[in-house]
Amino acid sequence: MKLLRITAMLALAGLTAGCFKLEVKVPSFGGEGGRDESAPTQLPTGGWKDIAAGALGQILAAEDGILFFAYDTLAYPNAPAALTARLLSVRSIKPKGVKGATIGFYYDGELLGAAKTDANGEARITFTPRAVGNYNFDVEVIAAPKKGEHLPPLAPAPLLLAARDKTARLAVIDLDHTLVDSSFIRVLIGGARRMADSVEVTNRIAQTHTIVYLTDRPDLLTRKSKAWLARNGYPPGPVLLSTVSKVFSGAGEFKTTKLSGVRKAYPNVAIGIGDKPSDAQAYVDNRLTAFLIPHYKDKPGSLRDKADQIGRVRGRGRLHVVSNWRQIEAGIFAKKKYPPKPFVTSLRRRADRLEAAKRERKRREKDDDDDD
Repeated sequence: MKLLRITAMLALAGLTAGCFKLEVKVPSFGGEGGRDESAPTQLPTGGWKDIAAGALGQILAAEDGILFFAYDTLAYPNAPAALTARLLSVRSIKPKGVKGATIGFYYDGELLGAAKTDANGEARITFTPRAVGNYNFDVEVIAAPKKGEHLPPLAPAPLLLAARDKTARLAVIDLDHTLVDSSFIRVLIGGARRMADSVEVTNRIAQTHTIVYLTDRPDLLTRKSKAWLARNGYPPGPVLLSTVSKVFSGAGEFKTTKLSGVRKAYPNVAIGIGDKPSDAQAYVDNRLTAFLIPHYKDKPGSLRDKADQIGRVRGRGRLHVVSNWRQIEAGIFAKKKYPPKPFVTSLRRRADRLEAAKRERKRREKDDDDDD
C-alpha cells in the first residue's frame, strides 16, 4: 500500500510540468469507462518513469495510455454554451494533448456537431439548450489524427449540461472527505467509500436545489469522479474540477474564485458543504450558508489544529459545523443551528482528555519501572 501511495504521488507530481489550464467563462462552467475504481491499482514493472507513467494511466482511468473526458457545464436556457472535451496521451509522466482527432458530440443518439482537437487536446462546439433541464451528451472520438498518436477504441465520455434559469437555487458540495469517506490517495488508487447517509441526504437536497459538485481535484480526474458519483447513486449535477497546477497551490483560492464566477451567473447559490475550513471560508465569503464536516485525526495535535482553523473562519454567523450528514439534513430542512463554538470546544476538550490519558499511562509505566 505504501508503494502504491508513493507511486501515485510520483505520477501526479510529473503532471506539474504540463501546468494544464482550463479557462471557464460565465455562465458556462467548466462517464464512466476505464478500470473498476474499487479494485486496487496494479503497478507495472520497469524503470521508475515507466512505473510512474503506467500508474498515472491507471489512476486516471485511461484506456491504453489515452485519457478522454468531457467537461460538465452550467448554462442558461436559450443561450449558447460551449461544450468541451479533451483527449490526452498519458503514456509518459508528462501528458500531452492529442492534436487533430475529430470529436463528435451526440445528444439522444443524434450528432449535434464535431470539432478537431487543438494542441492541448481540446475540442469544442456550441450548443443552445431550449429549456431548463439536464442535457446528457455522449462525446466520442469519431476519427483519429492522420498523423501522430495511435488511438485505441475509446469509450464515450459523458458530458452534462445543466440548463438553469438565473433564479435557480444551487447547492455546492465538495467530494473528498465530504461525500467520499477517505483520502485523496484512496481515490487515486481505488476503494473509495461513500460517507454515511450522504447519498440519501444529497438526493433530498436535489429535490429543491441543483447540485453542483465542486472539487479541487485536477480535471484529469473528471472521468473517474463522474463514474464514482454515478456508481454510488448520487444525484446528477455538473462536476467542476480544478487544474493540476492549482491542486498543489491549495483549494481555498480556487474555490473562492470558482464560486464567485458561479454566483455571478446564479445569485441564488444558497448552500455550500465541505470538509476544510478553507471550503467554509470560500462559501461564507460568497454569502452561502456553509456546512463544515471537518476531517481530523483523533490525536491532540490534530484536534487542536482543527479547532484553531475553525476558530479563524470569518463570518461565522453563516457557518454550521457538523459531525455527520444527518445534521446537515437537519440544518437545511429543520433549520437547526450548529454554531462553530461548541464544536471547537469539544475538539479541545477531547485533546485535553487524550493528553491526560497519555500522562496517566506514562505515570503508571514509571511506577511499574520503580517497583521493578
